[in-house]
Amino acid sequence: MLCKICDGPSTEYHFGCPSCRACAAFFRRYVNSPKQLTECNCETDRVPCRYCRMKLCLKAGMMISKVQQKRDNNPCRLSVSGLETTSIPLRNNDRIFTALENYRWLTKERKIVHKTSPAKKVNFYEYSSIAIIDSRIVWNLLERTFLELKVLDDIDKFNLFSNFYPKWTLFESAITALQKSDVHTFFAPNGKPAQQISKFYKDCMTGLRMKDTEVLRIFEPYWNSYYSHVAYPLFELKFDQMEHMALLALMLMDPGYTNISDECVEMCHRFRKVIQMELKGYYLEKNSDPERILKVIEALLLMEKADQWFQEEVHMCGVYNVTVDDDFRRMVMTQRI
Repeated sequence: MLCKICDGPSTEYHFGCPSCRACAAFFRRYVNSPKQLTECNCETDRVPCRYCRMKLCLKAGMMISKVQQKRDNNPCRLSVSGLETTSIPLRNNDRIFTALENYRWLTKERKIVHKTSPAKKVNFYEYSSIAIIDSRIVWNLLERTFLELKVLDDIDKFNLFSNFYPKWTLFESAITALQKSDVHTFFAPNGKPAQQISKFYKDCMTGLRMKDTEVLRIFEPYWNSYYSHVAYPLFELKFDQMEHMALLALMLMDPGYTNISDECVEMCHRFRKVIQMELKGYYLEKNSDPERILKVIEALLLMEKADQWFQEEVHMCGVYNVTVDDDFRRMVMTQRI
């Protein structure tokens, strides 16, 4: 991962873009400096001069608003390139913020990709097919957001995503239900609601279809568990968008998965520390209780349970001839822990 300013080796995100520590330190010093240049000085100074280097930082995506204000006796400082530094965060939350910005892009992309999806309520096969199409868009989001993924080998990429995506579809369904004030409905990744329980399974059964009472006896417990132990608790926790993106990152980078390499496990450990630090900083910035991060951990445990139930449900679909997209079935049934 290279620095977007000088093309040198980059360590992580700084102030909104991947950059090396040297360029990040320069950017911080320049923003906090009372002596800022107003024109190029490359002829008498080294190339690029401080003015031009600052322009490169801004062009690469560094954000002045993310620089912690210098603690001195002069709280006022000049604007840089016409941009006022009036909103100064107390802590850095670049990764979570970048995920949120890219997630907004994902929302727009979904409207284009899913425009030919079923117009009404979906059955299980339609849901699983939509999920596989959607998974490709989500992977693009993850690669755009977490550049560390690009250095992983293909097996680790596949296993990380297979571990993550089924849980994420369940989590997003709950969030969509909360946004629509319809906690009792299950939603596909394209926002379409599922059919009532019996039709959800019967409409994609092969061979002799079961009676409604039998479908309810076998599959309704999974729905009840999902609503009782996932959808309702998430509603009570009332996470905001930044917390949702922190959960996305923590669900993806889970060092507890047994089907990833030791190198990938170590990367997940490092990454989780960064996200947890950013989340604590975000709570401090909002004057919220930093202990709220324990609620995020609680949500992760909820999603682990939901994932186990989902695996059992998909297994039962195979037993009772409920057709599920083959790629989706393989993804859900991946052995994670």
